[in-house]
Amino acid sequence: MVRICAVLFALLGALIFAGPAALAEPANPEIMPAHPVMWHIKGPHGGQATLFGSLHMLPANTDWLTPDILHAVNHSDVFVFEVATDPQSRTVLDNLIDAHGKLPDGESLRAMLPPESQSDYDAAIATAHLSPAITDHEQPWLVSLQLTLADSMNKNYYPDAGVDYVLMSWANRHDRTVRYLETIDQQFQMLVPADNHMRLDLFESGLKRVGQTQNELDPLISAWCQGDEQKLGALMDVSFASDPEAKKALVTDRNKKWAAQIEKMLGDYRSFFITVGAAHLAGPDGVPALLRADGYEVDGP
Repeated sequence: MVRICAVLFALLGALIFAGPAALAEPANPEIMPAHPVMWHIKGPHGGQATLFGSLHMLPANTDWLTPDILHAVNHSDVFVFEVATDPQSRTVLDNLIDAHGKLPDGESLRAMLPPESQSDYDAAIATAHLSPAITDHEQPWLVSLQLTLADSMNKNYYPDAGVDYVLMSWANRHDRTVRYLETIDQQFQMLVPADNHMRLDLFESGLKRVGQTQNELDPLISAWCQGDEQKLGALMDVSFASDPEAKKALVTDRNKKWAAQIEKMLGDYRSFFITVGAAHLAGPDGVPALLRADGYEVDGP
């Protein structure tokens, strides 16, 4: 569950739980300093873009707003994100969950599991303080989402401390133009497996990993805070090593689509601040590498 959370779960799941965040430069010396990297891209007709990698959930005490990032934010007039997270988008997501997140009448999620996994299910639901009466009638992917988010927040990773929420809040409060690379429907389709057996297999194996969120997210957050894109890319490669098709669908194919969209944006004489999941920026298939390969001037690591 966690590897999907790192790429997609956290952003859509955060829509359900997070509220608006504020952009401020923390002064508390106990706050954990971070120095994530940025890329600067120049277009052929004066357009330019800052490309910034997001972690959708972060510890609340992370200070990632470096002077360089604040300068780029203040000098950008268009902000671009993966997907909208406003109240209207939450309503769209709620409707999709209502339509696709329930089991057929008479079916029980717990009863679908083999006896040896039912105790894992009971323990995970209790630890997350979820209602068994509700989760027992929900699809495995939806319960997985709730378990992952509850586990993350219990470990002090919060969606309203994530990069997307902070930057989107600032852009809205400062009347900046906001655009999106994908729709809620597009991300939702990637979230929900088409095969019911695959859903249950993934859910059953994920139950054994509940409680390990910190062990799996900490290395990602550490690499991001240190601006170590090579390490971040290596960690994502390990996560997807057993499922290259998932990496292609969730990362590589989307990178290509986003690079094409960014190239169109760079044809405008405007300054863009583009925020996407950090996993999409690392390695030879990352968005910066794709833009370089297409002949764009990309300054960054």
